[in-house]
Formats: sequence, structure tokens, C-alpha cells
Amino acid sequence: MSNLTTLTDEALALVAQTADLPALDQIRVDFLGKKGHITLQMRHLGELDPSDRPSAGAKINEAKDAISDALNERKAQIEAALISEKLSSEGLDITLPGRDNQAGGLHPISRTLARIEAIFRAAGYQVEEG
Repeated sequence: MSNLTTLTDEALALVAQTADLPALDQIRVDFLGKKGHITLQMRHLGELDPSDRPSAGAKINEAKDAISDALNERKAQIEAALISEKLSSEGLDITLPGRDNQAGGLHPISRTLARIEAIFRAAGYQVEEG
């Protein structure tokens, strides 16, 4: 079980030093993944004396929870830093003039009628209304 405390301390130190998400995910896989160091400790529980298994399992679960909590906390810190960096680099200048609110265009039927009138005017006709 002293190996477990060493693994936990090593994992927590690596999590604290990590500055990017892919490396953090690799640490999660190395320690908590299917073939991770903590998962291997769980597999070796069967080799222990049946009376020692509950306490050993509890210690392994505590280590697993501590590493998982540290990973989640560090992930949240890194994501917040990335969002903050992105927001500061893509600032919005509120002193710039706003966008013009352009009105829509004419209805296709209205445009077609205007073209027909233009053709007849070019041919010498007059458009009378009423």
C-alpha cells in the first residue's frame, strides 16, 4: 500500500504541473484508465488476504477519488484560463459605430411587375393607374 501513496503523490504532482488539456487527459489515462496504475492496484486486491481487502479497497478508492478530484479541478482551471485568454484577445470595441439596419428588398412579384412596366415604357407605352 505504500506504493499506492507514492502513486497518488506522483499523480497529484503531475496534475499540478500540467498546463494543457491533452497532457491532463494522458495523466488520467495513465493513472485511472483501463490499464492505469490505480486500476492495476484494484486488480491485485484478489491476491490479498480476505480480511485485508476491505481496508485496501477503501484506500484505493480514496486515492482514486483524490486523483479524480484533482484532475477535474485542474481541468476547470485550464478551461477557465483558455476562455479568459480568448476573451481578452477577441475583445469587442463598443466605441465603434453599430451596423446599419438595412431594410429588406422588394417582393419578387413587385420586381417582375416593375420590369414588365420598364419593357412597355421602352416600347413607347405609358403606364396608367387608377
